[in-house]
Amino acid sequence: MNKNKYLHVVLPHRGVAAGKSRLSAVLDDAARSELNRWLLSRTLRIVAACLGEAQRCVVVSPCISTLTLARHAGASTLTERVPALGLNAALAQGAAYAAMLGAQRLLILPCDLPLLDIAAWEAMLALPGSDGDVVVAPDRHGTGTNAMLVDATMRAFAFGAGSLARHVATATARGARVWTCHHPALAFDLDTEADFSQWMHSSAALPPFLAARRAAA
Repeated sequence: MNKNKYLHVVLPHRGVAAGKSRLSAVLDDAARSELNRWLLSRTLRIVAACLGEAQRCVVVSPCISTLTLARHAGASTLTERVPALGLNAALAQGAAYAAMLGAQRLLILPCDLPLLDIAAWEAMLALPGSDGDVVVAPDRHGTGTNAMLVDATMRAFAFGAGSLARHVATATARGARVWTCHHPALAFDLDTEADFSQWMHSSAALPPFLAARRAAA
């Protein structure tokens, strides 16, 4: 069975200028904007390669620049209705829109996984769960959720500090089986200054402006 056939991706994005604000001590506004553009473009390329198209990726954002970049990459776009309500409301909005487009399964995928690759995608879909099951990819601390594969009827998301336990509890209460996908490319998210430092000192490929910075250091 082709598990990608009725799969849509919901990708939330705070915005080119607003995203990764916790890195403001190590990156100025221009550099953070460039990083946000790079992360979004890279994620969309991987999604398009895995799905065979980008149109089944729904990018939800209040940012015009983000939505424009996503449309140019071939993705579907959705203006976030009430940004003040936060990430989980944006995901519920994106999930409803993807279901309207014909999705049966949703991959909830943030845009701050700089090591994301096709192998990580395949690891998520390789788990033997049925359509009603939930697959979670924990962060490397084992408390957060860095990606999530759910039924397209899902609207109750619980991202934030300690989200993994909440997502598991919610799925269990609904009678769904929960599968856990441990993969290094999914476990590493770029959130804090410590994350940024680890990434800069790793062997991972960096965007050109950061590669030059690492070489100079």
